[in-house]
Amino acid sequence: MTKARLNTDIRKKIGGLILSHFENEKTTELENFISAKEDIDVAYNRAFKLATTIVQRAYPTSDVATLQTFKKKYGNACDVVAKDSCFYFANTEMKKVDDDDDDVAEHFDFKLDASMSGRFDDIDFGIAYYRDELKQSGINPEINIQQKAQDNRDNPHWTQEKDKIKKFLGYQNGDGIYQSWKDKFSLDVIGTSYCRSRTIPCFNSEFKEMKLFKNARQSFVNTHYIWAENIFRDMRDINNALKDYKYVQDAINLCDKLGLNVNENELQKTVGVSLTIYQPENLANLIKSRRVKQDNKAVIAQFKKARLSTVAVN
Repeated sequence: MTKARLNTDIRKKIGGLILSHFENEKTTELENFISAKEDIDVAYNRAFKLATTIVQRAYPTSDVATLQTFKKKYGNACDVVAKDSCFYFANTEMKKVDDDDDDVAEHFDFKLDASMSGRFDDIDFGIAYYRDELKQSGINPEINIQQKAQDNRDNPHWTQEKDKIKKFLGYQNGDGIYQSWKDKFSLDVIGTSYCRSRTIPCFNSEFKEMKLFKNARQSFVNTHYIWAENIFRDMRDINNALKDYKYVQDAINLCDKLGLNVNENELQKTVGVSLTIYQPENLANLIKSRRVKQDNKAVIAQFKKARLSTVAVN
């Protein structure tokens, strides 16, 4: 029988099947990502409840209502109440160092694109939170992670993919998902100028808890990065192997070793032999050795304990 050879379409199809397998495989990294998303919902609701207390202590709802009544009566001359999702809180129980407010005052932003630090972009939180929705819409939610893992500079493809994400999430026009999220986490403040000009006092315990909220956002995005980076690294080796394999059976053998059943008839190909340094069994063992399974309960428990401490109430 003639040995069925791999072609570009078959390689792409098999690569897609393996990627889908990896994305649904119950690894520790995926469990951490899923759990962190549940935690971030708790962290947001808790922090916003606290922010509401702090803001309404500074701007009582009765005063807000009075000013809104004046606006209706006198028009724009009394337009001093506005909705906001970013607040500049100052810890009144700590002394600042060297006349610098940075150690006792910070912005706490609830918006979907609130500033991120380190290697994260401001859009990364929204990407991580709405990752499944982006994927279902045919948009690559891992584009930032993949490009950064390759130490790639901005390129047209990267820019195009990010534009798709920004449009889907409403970043471009401040509408859709973006606006709905902002509306959900908005409060009435008095004074429509830049939020740093209206510093809102808070207590030390409140300030510390708000900082935990900020850390929880970072931790959540980081779980997405770790999970996606591991998959990207494995898929890079898989795709290199598929480029070297000549025959369909080489790819099927690899899938079998990875625990993925590929129907030969679906591919409409027959059998073959393997070659090159990417022997299916060797490569499968390499990939499997990297991937920590969900049944590693000790690792998961330790991660959950550390993560929950970042969103705990003082």
